[in-house]
Amino acid sequence: MMSSYFDFFCKNIESAEDQNTDQIVGTCNLMCPEDEINLREVERLVHVLEVWGMERKLVKSYSRSAADSNMAVPHLLRPYAVLINTVQFLLLEITRRKDVPASVVYDFVDDRLRAVRQDMTIQRLPPEQCVNLLEPMIRFYVYYSHKLSNLPLKDYDPALNKKSLLECMKWYLSSCDTIDENKKLDELSGLLSHLDLNRNTKLTNDRVLIESLYIVCNLNDLHPLYRYVHHSKQLRREPKLQLAYEIAITNLQGNYIKVCRLLDKVCPLTYCALFTYLPTLQRNALEVLSHAYNNKRLTIPSEVLVHWLHFADEFEAQAVCAHYGLKVEKHAVRFDKTDFAGDSTLHQLKLDDNKKLGSQSNQKFEISIIDIFTYTTSK
Repeated sequence: MMSSYFDFFCKNIESAEDQNTDQIVGTCNLMCPEDEINLREVERLVHVLEVWGMERKLVKSYSRSAADSNMAVPHLLRPYAVLINTVQFLLLEITRRKDVPASVVYDFVDDRLRAVRQDMTIQRLPPEQCVNLLEPMIRFYVYYSHKLSNLPLKDYDPALNKKSLLECMKWYLSSCDTIDENKKLDELSGLLSHLDLNRNTKLTNDRVLIESLYIVCNLNDLHPLYRYVHHSKQLRREPKLQLAYEIAITNLQGNYIKVCRLLDKVCPLTYCALFTYLPTLQRNALEVLSHAYNNKRLTIPSEVLVHWLHFADEFEAQAVCAHYGLKVEKHAVRFDKTDFAGDSTLHQLKLDDNKKLGSQSNQKFEISIIDIFTYTTSK
């Protein structure tokens, strides 16, 4: 059984090369095949996010392949141009809808993006096209891992989100490696230029951003670091990628306070990725501090911990310290290594929907949902 679309894609490519079979090309020029449109309208399966006033804009939904069904039917598959239009519609239009909860938007877009990846796999799209489709998907999963982090498991499953994120990342980076081998890197930045459906905004393809996200999304894994050192000298010199590498190395060295300081230098999506790791980072730092400042009389001011460990305020800093068994006294915390409860469940940060993305004092994080999917690290 295939573990992901990427694994199936790779095996499909290999078998196609061995058999020298023709590539399947989709002929559906709509975001949703007409057969599915008719079926869903009859069965009243039109999603609320597919209703725009008196108009309906249906997007092909994900469906599992059955043993007796043939999904490689051209009129049911969308070609690359339609797929990129669909991804742009989902990320630049659907994500701006405010008439339903964010979790509903996430579930809908996630399902439709899975259908896009399914069409990509069946048609065996070349890597130059895959990277353009996968890059905005990676942004989507990273952003919503931050936005929905406070929701209960019944509304949002972070494990499934991480699985989809890593699948897209693995596929994207593998495609980039193939492009590198074929010496076609110069084409990466220009492939989307003619697909500007909106005169003001369009999706972008920022490899430096994705390489950086791959590192910070896997801080406890050495493979992203090995990948970094094997990059070309030009790519390794990119400031944002160097920063991600520095964060990973600093984390492995156990200098958690420095990692928290570096958070103020990262771009919005990198911050989103690091935010999910922040509770682990803070817990590790408090354990180190409980040994370094072990004393039954002296205390550390709470405001210092806020500055060191990227807490929102003194109240949050004291609440987290108390969660791990440390003694809180007025506006200070007493560190005693015998009090630290290392076996406690990991605390979760509370994200106020009214707060800006990232540090409240950092104006660069005041960014719209459109900017999330269109900004580049080179700017």
